[in-house]
Amino acid sequence: MQIKVRTLTGKEIELDIEPDYKVQKIKERVEEKEGIPPVQQRLIFGGKQMNDDKTAEEYGLEGGATLHLVLALRGGCSVQKESSLRRRS
Repeated sequence: MQIKVRTLTGKEIELDIEPDYKVQKIKERVEEKEGIPPVQQRLIFGGKQMNDDKTAEEYGLEGGATLHLVLALRGGCSVQKESSLRRRS
């Protein structure tokens, strides 16, 4: 089935997927077309962020569906660094 992935700039990416594709595989298809690593992608459907381990079918995706792509924020402090900082204080 064909779906569309719309970026924040309004660009639409058409993908041909199968109902048993996991969201992670859909992200890999987006990477093939746009060069955006899956780890930086957040896919939204029905106003909710999609879980990488669920399938298109589990989300009820049908041909013609549109997903929204947002980029994950990079940076921040990891839990390990944060706890190390607390011990030093």
